Amino acid sequence: MGRAVAGKTLTVESVEPGHGTLKLTLNDGSVVTIGTAYLPPELPEAFFCPGAIIADEKGNALDCAAACLAAEQAALRLVARAEQCTAGLSRKLQRRKHEPDAVRFVLDRLTELGLVNDARYAELWLKPRISRGSKGPRMLLAALQHRGIDRKTAGAAMDASLTPDAEAALLRRCLGKSANALPKTNALKREYGEQDEKRQCRMFLKAEGFSAAAIEEYEDSL
Repeated sequence: MGRAVAGKTLTVESVEPGHGTLKLTLNDGSVVTIGTAYLPPELPEAFFCPGAIIADEKGNALDCAAACLAAEQAALRLVARAEQCTAGLSRKLQRRKHEPDAVRFVLDRLTELGLVNDARYAELWLKPRISRGSKGPRMLLAALQHRGIDRKTAGAAMDASLTPDAEAALLRRCLGKSANALPKTNALKREYGEQDEKRQCRMFLKAEGFSAAAIEEYEDSL
């Protein structure tokens, strides 16, 4: 979004208030709609009244508040469609050509309002992948971090989502999908004996991120 006001000296001719917005008509004929939540404290909403002169830092503040409103509206449309994480929403907004500073201000505000929550996003993202998927915890955590969720938040979401029963079911699906990655059972037994087959399976599951308790429970069930 270009700077519509910064660098000019303009006068406010009329003001149309809205829900958290002000629509200003300026003396050059331009119309600027701003998000009042994004005005700096030293320039309260009351400053922008008919007859107010806009120049210098006031013009910068007006343009910033307008850019933030545009980014916020785009963000809210995305949030309405699906749960968003901070990093993913930032990327989407910047791909839509919203200014980086405006995106940052908007994400701070939406996070404060609880409309964007990385912990909630992580748990919702994990839920179907744990209940129906076949990737182990290590790969799921890596995928979350690739999406921009920090390690601590991703780990907490995994701890909250991966109950013992869910982990046991996921472990069996992971083993079933990865059967070709393990030596054939009969051949392994003939060459190394049953204990070596069990040891390799344990190493595989540990590398996939399954807990020692889940691995032990699986071995006891055989």
